[in-house]
Amino acid sequence: MKSFKAVLFTSLLLGGMPSQAESSPAENNIKPADGRRYKDIVADKYPENVYIGGTIQYGELFGPKGQLLNDEFSYITPANIYKQSHIHSAPGKWQWQKPDHWIAVAKQNNQLVRIHGPISPQVSKWAKNDKRTAVELETNLIEFMGALAARYNNEPHVKWLDVVNETITEEGTWFGPKPGVTEWENPWTTMGFITDIPEQFPLLKKLGVPKYIVRSFIEANKYAPNLKMVINQHRMTTPESIALMKELVIYLRTLGLRVDAIGWQAHFRAEYTEFSDINSEAINTFDQLIKWSHANNFEFHVTENNIHLNKNEAYQAELVGKAYANIVQTLLNNRKTGVVSWNAWTITDGPHFRNQKTTTTGIWNENYQPQKAYYDIQKVLEQSK
Repeated sequence: MKSFKAVLFTSLLLGGMPSQAESSPAENNIKPADGRRYKDIVADKYPENVYIGGTIQYGELFGPKGQLLNDEFSYITPANIYKQSHIHSAPGKWQWQKPDHWIAVAKQNNQLVRIHGPISPQVSKWAKNDKRTAVELETNLIEFMGALAARYNNEPHVKWLDVVNETITEEGTWFGPKPGVTEWENPWTTMGFITDIPEQFPLLKKLGVPKYIVRSFIEANKYAPNLKMVINQHRMTTPESIALMKELVIYLRTLGLRVDAIGWQAHFRAEYTEFSDINSEAINTFDQLIKWSHANNFEFHVTENNIHLNKNEAYQAELVGKAYANIVQTLLNNRKTGVVSWNAWTITDGPHFRNQKTTTTGIWNENYQPQKAYYDIQKVLEQSK
């Protein structure tokens, strides 16, 4: 890992610097976990098709989470700094300094980056405004996705681009808008739907296809020919949501659009206990989805794995560790047929970003010490054949 002085120098060149509240990695004195770092295991045992990564927020980059991220992972996903809500939150407004800075830091740490800047429900209040017209939204979408794709297309450390995010509900319908600007919503469906759908796509023919999804991939394909295109879907644990995703990605390809990878967010709630059993139906469904993806020439990425627990719910270290380890094991079991990746969205325990009654569980505790889950994943990586 590069020194804090080197990171600070780059920051100054880009016109910014860490705040006084952010400490250098050297000052954090985090005791390394026993055994080899994840990135060293992957480099040694899985030189092809396997990527193991982590995510933090930009503001955490120069603190202890930044040290963990850079010590452990050669593949990273910056959390929210590339989204429309930050980069292009309104007409004429652009903010590139922090996104550019993160790429510079990734270069210093020799990390591959998946840019998490999709057209998604995580949008600005400007886009959520109920008076916003379809034309206004489409203009903003085209400007944002085109600029984002073009800006990072030639960056050798950027490998993937999340194009669309969280578009399908668990019930197998399209996620759409809600009144006001404070709720979790997806205003982009205001742009309308494509209804002239071939008979081979019965679900899409019934529901139509949101125009924003197609337009997002048109712009990303046009301006980022060097990047892998990812469609990143929230949870996707029901037959209805999986079926709609399968039809959607095949339909996009019939339009001549490049979709390279399916992302599965894997924000687990109570169902994490099902994934703690390697022989469960949940694991089997997950395994079959990977196999379908590879059979249809899609990479498969677990993009945002974490576990949400109610604050009054007992932490079951054995089950949490097995759930994470079984996900990684299932991915590794499929690595010979295509690219697989696993990304820890929450690397340390902490409160949920929106729901204060929920705790989000990672693989290190709140004091940055490795938990059983860390070692369970490490064991899987070391022992898989």
